[in-house]
Amino acid sequence: MIKENVLKIRGNIPGNVTLVAAVKYASSEQILELVKAGVLDLGFNTYHQLKSTKPLLPGNVKIHFIGHLQTNKARKALECGISLVQSVDSYKLAGKIDSVCSELGINQGILLQVKTDESKSYGIILGEVENIALKIEKNLSNVKIMGLMTIPPIADPEEARKYFSLTKNLFDSLSKKLGRKMEYLSMGMSDDYKAAIEEGANMVRIGRALFQ
Repeated sequence: MIKENVLKIRGNIPGNVTLVAAVKYASSEQILELVKAGVLDLGFNTYHQLKSTKPLLPGNVKIHFIGHLQTNKARKALECGISLVQSVDSYKLAGKIDSVCSELGINQGILLQVKTDESKSYGIILGEVENIALKIEKNLSNVKIMGLMTIPPIADPEEARKYFSLTKNLFDSLSKKLGRKMEYLSMGMSDDYKAAIEEGANMVRIGRALFQ
C-alpha cells in the first residue's frame, strides 16, 4: 500500500518538488518500506525516533528534522547527520546549532520556520524573519539559511492558500535581501500539498497520505 501511495503522490507533484516523508507516526517497518519505494528524504519530529531509526537506514537517505528542536537536544540530533533542520524558530536555536557545528567541524543547512499560525508556540513571526535571517547570515558562519518552512493554521487547501502565498512573498523578498536565491520553500502536508505547490512550494512534508 505504501508503494501505491508513493506512486500516487509522485504523480501529483512536479519533478522539481522534493517529497519529504513525515514519519512521526510510522513504524520502523513502514519507514523502510518507504525507502524501498524510493522515498529518500525522511522528516523526523523527535530526536528519540531519529536516534532509534538512524542505524536502520541506508546511507543515501537524507534526514530532515521537521519538529521543534530543543536547544539541549541540538548536539545529539546533529550528531545523527541531518541534511536540513527545517524548524529553526529563533536566533537562539540557530546560535546553538552554529556552536555545535563549530565543535563538530560541520556546516548545517537550515530553514527558518515562519509563524503563520498565531496559536502555535513555535515559529518566527512574519515581521521578525528578515531581521533574524540577516543576523544569522552576518554572525553565524557554520549554518546556512537554505529557505523557509511554514505550517498554516488551517488544513483546508483554499483557506491555506493565503498563508502559502504570504510565505512565498517573504521567500522572494528575503532572497533579494540575502543576495542569493534560497533553495527550499517547504510548505504543504497531506491535505493541502497541491495548493502549496501551486503557491510556490518546492518541498512538501507528507505523512498520513503515505500510510493510510
